[in-house]
Amino acid sequence: MKNEMTLELLRNQLKNFGLNPAEWSISRLQALNFLVQNRNDETFALYGRLEYRNRKPQWKSLEVYSL
Repeated sequence: MKNEMTLELLRNQLKNFGLNPAEWSISRLQALNFLVQNRNDETFALYGRLEYRNRKPQWKSLEVYSL
């Protein structure tokens, strides 16, 4: 349950990067690294790094992984 809540929180934070959260799926690659994949075009993916601020997860960075 906690993991699902974290992923939903991170998905909602995609708005801060100008992305529509409904268009993206998120999966964990490593402890603080995630693959953010477009639901309509799976070849379009971002590599996200996570950090914790005040015990809450937040995106540290998002980079283009593949187009």
